[in-house]
Amino acid sequence: MQFVLVIGRLAFVALIYLFIFRIFTALLADLQLKGVFQRSMNEYGRLEVLTGGETLSRGRVFKVDGKGLRLGRGKHNDIVLPDHFASIDHAVFRLQRGQTVLEDLGSTNGTWVNGEQIHSPVQMVAGDYVKIGSITFQYSRWQNESSKL
Repeated sequence: MQFVLVIGRLAFVALIYLFIFRIFTALLADLQLKGVFQRSMNEYGRLEVLTGGETLSRGRVFKVDGKGLRLGRGKHNDIVLPDHFASIDHAVFRLQRGQTVLEDLGSTNGTWVNGEQIHSPVQMVAGDYVKIGSITFQYSRWQNESSKL
């Protein structure tokens, strides 16, 4: 008789933990649906070269991930810009709270987003155009394209 009571109590405790787990997963799913909580894969940005030089071909795609993406004429940058109007350290893309932000690093000729020169960090929106010298990029969201890089 005591064996049955112990098994019953264990089953009851297991059901309570299962119930709490189910509430937790439903809460997370609801937060994801409302955009409060996002998975990191959806946070990545994507830069596509629209106009570039010989070493930066049109259609080339770069991924803006958690490490960020540095642009400039210097060889140490993630994207080396073959343009004499680009500074050695020109601009940087960073992820901040799930959004891609572009910041000019004090370049001489400036960084342009949608035809306007930026002077402070700018939050990127899908479809934005970024121009540095004669090189133009288009920003969009990364959509599970890991096989293309």
